[in-house]
Amino acid sequence: MARPKKSGRRATGIQGRSGYLYIIKNNYIIKDGNKILEKQWISTGLKDTSENIKKASEMRSRLLKKKEAKSTDRNISLSEYADGFLEKKKREVSDTTLSSYFYRANRIKNYFGDTKVKDLNETMVENFLDDMFKTYKVQRRTVKDTKVLLSSILEQAVKEGLIATNPAKEVVINKNLANKYAKEKDTDEEFFSYEEAQRFLDAIKDHELYELFYVTLFFGLRREELLGLRWSALDFKNKTMSINHTVTRGTVINRVNSTKTDSSTREYPLTDEQIEMFKRLKDKENEYRKLCGNGYFESDYIFKHRDGSLFYPDYPSKLFAKLIKKLPELPQEITFHGLRSSCVSILVHRGMDVKSIQKWVGHADIDTTLKIYAKVKDKEAKKEISDAMTGIISLKDYPDK
Repeated sequence: MARPKKSGRRATGIQGRSGYLYIIKNNYIIKDGNKILEKQWISTGLKDTSENIKKASEMRSRLLKKKEAKSTDRNISLSEYADGFLEKKKREVSDTTLSSYFYRANRIKNYFGDTKVKDLNETMVENFLDDMFKTYKVQRRTVKDTKVLLSSILEQAVKEGLIATNPAKEVVINKNLANKYAKEKDTDEEFFSYEEAQRFLDAIKDHELYELFYVTLFFGLRREELLGLRWSALDFKNKTMSINHTVTRGTVINRVNSTKTDSSTREYPLTDEQIEMFKRLKDKENEYRKLCGNGYFESDYIFKHRDGSLFYPDYPSKLFAKLIKKLPELPQEITFHGLRSSCVSILVHRGMDVKSIQKWVGHADIDTTLKIYAKVKDKEAKKEISDAMTGIISLKDYPDK
């Protein structure tokens, strides 16, 4: 079989150049007031061989079926295209999700700069993902999420006819770098045992926001649910508390009458002691209202600053981190979110079944509950074994120093 020419036509709309196959598209543009025909060369990434000509033709057919966005400049940079992609996403995702997209997109834009979408290739994407590990020492999950976003952006470019294939689609994350920069422990999974939770509450019983931490631990609330708790959600007559409003941080702070998932919208029974606790909080709020006078910020939210101004979404997390440092006898790796898992830990300790625990804390997926359940049981089992072994195999008596 004769070798392909260095350049020239291979099939309808397919030409070879510099050893690779290209799809040729004819675009009409307006130049100097005249409509002229301009050829657009779209790389297939395939080497110029007779076996690949059919593949290139199939790629061309798929490309021509796509509706090309007339407003998109085929020489557009990845940074500009990413901005347009995020603008469209505003209609499809929540503001919190959009905020995470912006953060990942900034990494993409800062790395690629003015690189044109049509010039991207797999090697460039691989180098970018590797650089995230080497330069920023990020974790595999961050690299994976960033790759997913980049791939989504480039998949849109394929649909709009800017590129023939998505160069990020088949790229594999460097496993060696992921292992090299992996943290030894996932601190988000830390939680209190039953005894540790009680010691924590005992240690902070005189703290001004004791009730905030108590409610988080007892009901297993998410931070956004805790901050979204309002007086109107409490029904003292029927002794109930409704979780139906959240406060989240995205590109802005969002206060909405909805929860993370349908299962997150739930109602809790309140004990007489808990009702008394909330009534005392209301009395304290009224005292602060009188002290601040016209400077008091009115709202229906329960947990807030003395002057009525609302907590920033990160406030409980930062406050908890400061408190835990003052209690070295407790796990230092636990985060505020760990109090939610600590609620599950307490319920497991009390012998509650998994399904009941899932409904109590509002997990959408029972696998999340099972994961924490297994960790609690594993921790308790190891403690029991340790206690049993200590009774069987004893250390010798060491003389006093």
